[in-house]
Amino acid sequence: MAKARGFNTKLTIVIAVIFTMYIVTLVTIPLQETTRSYGRSREQVDVFLAQLGSPVDGGPGGPITTVPPDVVEKLEDMKQELNDSRFTNDSLYPSRKIGRYLMLDPNLCRGVDKLDFIIIVHTAPGHLERRQRIRDSFARESLFAPTFRLRVAFLLGRTLNQTLERMLWLEHMAHNDTVMGSFVDDYHNLSIKGVMGFKWVSEHCANSEFVLKIDDDVMINMYKVLGVVHGQIRGKAKSIFCNLKPKDSTDIFRKGKWKVDAHIFSKRTTFPYDYCSGFMVIMSTDLMAPMSAVSRITPFFWIDDLYLFGMLPRMVGGVTYHSYPMHVNVTLYERVAVNCTKTLGADCPIFASIVGDQSFWSYWEMIKQLYETSNLWRSERKPETLRL
Repeated sequence: MAKARGFNTKLTIVIAVIFTMYIVTLVTIPLQETTRSYGRSREQVDVFLAQLGSPVDGGPGGPITTVPPDVVEKLEDMKQELNDSRFTNDSLYPSRKIGRYLMLDPNLCRGVDKLDFIIIVHTAPGHLERRQRIRDSFARESLFAPTFRLRVAFLLGRTLNQTLERMLWLEHMAHNDTVMGSFVDDYHNLSIKGVMGFKWVSEHCANSEFVLKIDDDVMINMYKVLGVVHGQIRGKAKSIFCNLKPKDSTDIFRKGKWKVDAHIFSKRTTFPYDYCSGFMVIMSTDLMAPMSAVSRITPFFWIDDLYLFGMLPRMVGGVTYHSYPMHVNVTLYERVAVNCTKTLGADCPIFASIVGDQSFWSYWEMIKQLYETSNLWRSERKPETLRL
C-alpha cells in the first residue's frame, strides 16, 4: 500500500510537471511570435533613425542613433516652444509611455499579400457598441472584397474598471481586432494612443498601402474612399491626406477643453506647425515606422491632432500634406453630410463625417443602398468629384 501511495505521488508530480510545461508552451508560442515581429520592426526603426544622420538617449537600451544637425535644430526649437524643463524625463516621450501590448492579434493583416487600407480607430474602452457598428458597416471587408482588401483595428488603453476589462477581453476573443497598450485610457493620453497605432502598423500591418485613422464617432463612405479617393492618392509616398490646418491659422486656447498651459507656446497665440483635423486622416503606410521612430525623441504634447499629424511629420521631414476642404469632402456636422447625400447622391463629394449615435444606422443604410443598388462605387475610378 505504501509503495502504491508512493507511486501515485510520483505520478501526480509527473502529470503536474507535464501540465505546467504544456501551459508554458501555449503562453510562450504567441509571445515568441510577437517578440520576433517586434525585433524586425525595431531594426527598421533604428535603420531609419540612423539614416537621419550626436547620440540620442534610447532609454534603458542606451543610445539608439545619431541625429543630423537639421533634426537637432528642429528638436531644440520644439523644446523651446513647449518650454518644459522636464524633457530629460523618459516619461515625457510617448513611445516610452506605451508600455507593452496587453491585447493584439499579430496575424490581423496577414492572409493577403497586400491590403488597400488598414483602418485604425481611436476608441474608448466603454464604446463597445460603436466598435461593433463600425465592424458591421463600412469596415466590413466582405462588402468590398475581392476588389479591395481592408482590415480594422481598434486602439485602446487599459481601463481600471474590472467589469469592463472582462468585457474587453471577451470582445477581443470574439473579434481579435483590438490593440491595447498598458497606459491608462484617458483623453490626455490620446497622443500616446496614436503613437501606439503607428508602432503597431509598422510592426504588424506594413503590407497595407494606406492607413485610415478615424475616431469612433465618424462615418466613412467607404464606397467613395475605395472607388474615388484610392485612385487619387495611389502611388503618393510620405503623404498625409486630411483637412489641413496651416501653421499660425489655429488659435491656442488658454481655457476650456483644449486648454494649453500658459508656459507652453508662451510667445504665441496660434500653433506654429501645419497639422490635421484628426477625426479623419489618411496616411501612406511608409510613414508609420519613421513617425514611430521620431516619437522616441520628440517631446510629448497632449493635443493629439497637433502632435501626431504636425509635430511628428515635421520631425520626419519631407512629408507632403494634401488637404481635403472642410464641408466639401469632410465635415464635422452630420446634417451637412446627410443633406449632401440626399441631394446629390453618389455625386456628393463628402466621404467622412462625425455622426451621432442615433443617426448612424439610418445614414449608413442610405449610403449602402445608394451604392449597392447601382454598383456605382466599382466604376468610380476617376477623380471627378473630389479635390486634393
